[in-house]
This record gives sequence, structure tokens and C-alpha cells, in this order.
Amino acid sequence: MAALTAIAGIVSAVGTIAAGKAEQNNQNYVAKQEDMKAKEEMASSQREAQQNRNEADLANSRAQALAASSGGGAGAEAPTIVRLMSDTAGQGTLNANTTLYGGMERAAGLRDSAKGRRAAGKASFLGSVLGGFGQAAGGFSKAFG
Repeated sequence: MAALTAIAGIVSAVGTIAAGKAEQNNQNYVAKQEDMKAKEEMASSQREAQQNRNEADLANSRAQALAASSGGGAGAEAPTIVRLMSDTAGQGTLNANTTLYGGMERAAGLRDSAKGRRAAGKASFLGSVLGGFGQAAGGFSKAFG
């Protein structure tokens, strides 16, 4: 009977450790997914920022063409169009930088979450190992104590 009690303690300990390892693996998997999402956020924001710049360039090109076709001039001799084009370029840069900043912030949040998940998985595994040793010791204590 004592041997069965000791074996039951060991089996329980192994199960506890296995559950902790499974939780650690799960947290690491989710963390890896969040790391990939962080990279996607950065790439997406870079593409969107470039699109913001392209839209500003196209708006300026259109404004210059319209100014030239109206006979009002489109160069340095036309300060209004130069000011409008400068404002458009500035807004395009602001939009691009805002987009990049948003992507960096979302990516940083995902990386922080991934780091937390890895730490939680490690703590879960460590707790299961300690719990497993406690269960094994309890089983031996009941069996032979």
C-alpha cells in the first residue's frame, strides 16, 4: 500500500509539471504570434506612411498643373501656390510620421505583451515544478512517514 501511495504522489507530480510545461508552451506560442503581429504593424505603418507621402506629392503635382494651366504660374513667381504646396507637403509629412508613430506604439505594445506572456509561462512552469516536488514529497511522506 505504501508503494502505491508513493507512486500516486509521483504520478500526480509528473502531471502537475506536464501541465505547467504545456502552459509555458502555450504562452510562448502566443508570445511568438504577438511578435509576428508587431512586425506586421511596423511594416503596415511604413507602407501607409509612404502612401501618405505619395498622396501629398500627387496633390502638389495636381496643384502645380492646375496653377500652370490657369495661367497664374506655378513657380516662385506665384507665392500662393508655393505656400499651398508647402503646406500640402508639410501635412503629408505629418500624416506619414503620425502613421509611423502609431505603428511603432502598437508594435511596442505587442512586444511588451509577448514579453509578459513569456514571463508568465516561465513562472507557470516553475510553479508546477515546485508544486510537483511538493506532491511527490507528500506522497512519500504518507507512504513512509
